[in-house]
Amino acid sequence: MSKIGLLAGKAKKFTIGKGGDAIELEIKPLSVSDMDLMMKLGKEETQQEATDELLKKVLKQACPDATEEEIAGISIEHLTSIMEAIMTVNGMDKNDGNTKFLAEIKAKQTGK
Repeated sequence: MSKIGLLAGKAKKFTIGKGGDAIELEIKPLSVSDMDLMMKLGKEETQQEATDELLKKVLKQACPDATEEEIAGISIEHLTSIMEAIMTVNGMDKNDGNTKFLAEIKAKQTGK
């Protein structure tokens, strides 16, 4: 491995859910190959599509045996926790734009 390999992100484990329904997911960071997805996230007109794509990609990596139906059936109450985990593992949790993005997700969850 060259020294460039040292720049690869490291996965982190996160607990999603509470009590007996909590699960641990190992969230892997995004890479250069995900730049097109990040660009879509940055544009309001493609943000929802990109968020869906991002969630599916990250959750499939964290749990390869998960089906499309299982991923689609995840309760909306866990969406913020999953997105916060994705932002954290990618070092994006302290960016004001991302804080706004998470606030928008929370607002959609609560209907406010």
